[in-house]
Amino acid sequence: MRLFLIYYVCTPHVTDAQVKQFTELLEKSGCDMAPFHHIRRWKTFSKTSPVQQPQYGGGGPVAVQMFSKLMNQGSQFVMEGVKNFAVKKHDLPITRIVDGLMERKSLTEVEEYRYFDPKAIRAPDPATLAKNRQSYPDAIVFMVGGGCFMEYQNLVDYKNRSTGTAKRITYGCTELLNAESFLHQLTMLGKQTH
Repeated sequence: MRLFLIYYVCTPHVTDAQVKQFTELLEKSGCDMAPFHHIRRWKTFSKTSPVQQPQYGGGGPVAVQMFSKLMNQGSQFVMEGVKNFAVKKHDLPITRIVDGLMERKSLTEVEEYRYFDPKAIRAPDPATLAKNRQSYPDAIVFMVGGGCFMEYQNLVDYKNRSTGTAKRITYGCTELLNAESFLHQLTMLGKQTH
């Protein structure tokens, strides 16, 4: 099921006929289809436009086509990951938001956030004081729902490479998920929505 979900999420255009073939094969093998129902709903509502991947054009059994395509895309993802790891620093969205808030940057990602500063309450114009104040040295980042080690490590890297005032960032979440527990949560969500 996990391989099929990866294939389904990573492939920009999966035809209904392909989905029907795959789901029939998975149902015959005894897989619970609830995770797929949730991911299909999520993909429908998703507004991101995935990068076009080359399509596998060989004939042959459906399972061979699916596996070959998955392996081709998987190797591309590995190479992209290695290239990104070796060449440049990449900040995750949570790190960009924390940076924008701590450094008082005017980014579209942080426009909706509000500053609650006790000194700003006594000021004649709190908006001016908030804009003139220097960066914050402390932050508590708490993810409601599943968090991951990648977000934590990205925040630690940001903290270590920041210049000027030393930053203290605390990361927390309600739950750290591994692949099995993530699939279990998708199953529960799929049963609720289907």
